[in-house]
Amino acid sequence: MDQVTAIERACFNNPWSRSLFVEEMCLPMSMDLVALTLGQVAGFCCVWVVGARAKVQNLAVHPAFQRRGLGRYLLLQALSQARDQGAVRAALEVRTGNLAALSLYYTLGFCLEGRRPGYYYPEGEDALVLGRDL
Repeated sequence: MDQVTAIERACFNNPWSRSLFVEEMCLPMSMDLVALTLGQVAGFCCVWVVGARAKVQNLAVHPAFQRRGLGRYLLLQALSQARDQGAVRAALEVRTGNLAALSLYYTLGFCLEGRRPGYYYPEGEDALVLGRDL
C-alpha cells in the first residue's frame, strides 16, 4: 500500500489517501490491479464493475516507468477482467489538461461523451467523460 500511495502522490496534485485506497479495496464492486517490476509496484488501476458497466476510478504509473506501455497494459487487463465479469461498457473521467492520458484513452477506443465543469478539486479543472464498448 505504501508503494501505491507513493505513486499516487507522484502523479496527482490531489492524491487519494491511504485510507481511501483501503476503502476502495474493500468495496465489493472494486477490482484493483497492480503491475510489479522487480518486486516493486510500478503502476495500478482501480475499476468498479456494477452490472453491465465498468468505471475506471484511478490509473497511475510511477514516473520512472511511464511511456513504456504499462498504463495501457493495466487498463486493457482491467477492461478485459470487467468484460469477463459481465460489463459491456466502460467509462472514466480525465482532466482536460492531461494530454498523455487523453492520448492513451483515445488510442484505446474511448470517445468523448460529456464534460463535467469544475470537477477536479481544488483547481476547478473540468473533467472530460469518456466511454467505450467492451
